[in-house]
Amino acid sequence: MTKVSLLPDRVVCKIGGADAHDFLQNLLTNNLELVSPTRAIYTLLQTPQGKYLFDFFVIEQDGHYLVDCDQGAAPELLKRLMFYKLRADVTLASVGQEWVVGAIWNTETSGEAGLAETFHGGLLLNDPRLADLGQRFMVPTASADAAQSMGEASTPEDYNAHRISLAVPGALDLTADKTFPMEANLDLLGAIDFQKGCFVGQEVTSRTHRKGQVRKRIVTVTADIDLPAPHTAVMAGERQAGELLSSCGRQGLALLRLDRLDNPLTANEIAVQASLPEWLSDAATGSSKE
Repeated sequence: MTKVSLLPDRVVCKIGGADAHDFLQNLLTNNLELVSPTRAIYTLLQTPQGKYLFDFFVIEQDGHYLVDCDQGAAPELLKRLMFYKLRADVTLASVGQEWVVGAIWNTETSGEAGLAETFHGGLLLNDPRLADLGQRFMVPTASADAAQSMGEASTPEDYNAHRISLAVPGALDLTADKTFPMEANLDLLGAIDFQKGCFVGQEVTSRTHRKGQVRKRIVTVTADIDLPAPHTAVMAGERQAGELLSSCGRQGLALLRLDRLDNPLTANEIAVQASLPEWLSDAATGSSKE
């Protein structure tokens, strides 16, 4: 059955001005040339050292860009963009009081990743990361109830469980100035265009991509009882294989060394099983052989 939930941990920001396109194109890991009123992208802003800072969705509407980002990170995102703005003709604002974000899943979607259409005064888009994630929407606050009528009313926790089952990281799994995007599978989720040219952190990210040396990735882990707290070490015998990230009951995400996935794993002496969804398994297997 189709499920729908508002995502109160997400917020919409608006970026406009005559220089907005070139400004964002020079900073972001994905290609803004792909963005239109009918196409959204998933993208990153990195540190110059190629580490994760922010991830978000971008779509065009009425001559400006709407950004769907983590609510807790939004002030720092706008602050960082303001730092880069200098004298460019760019406007930056949060419109979190005026717009809401939500997700629709367990539904059949048609069209390519990121394909968007008008929806209750806002936008409905195929999730650019992975088809199985379903769809996302950004609508005016007054249209929130109408948007939620698209399926069975669900909770953000339900959506997070769905996302975790697909090994797709959320904000709690990504640490600013620490996480390497390719270890978080963000390259495989369409956040990086390696052909577009310059972006912040491009040199390190492109070198890692060329060498194919990704020894750790975020994977799904499960246990017979509730998983321990985030950042609990995951052990392969006496050796550490990685650490737990976010969880939802007996299922969670962990950043693990790929060459230790076949070993018996424990977290705080609880047996855990690591699994790779189909979209991740081929890439992970290839990386672990490097």
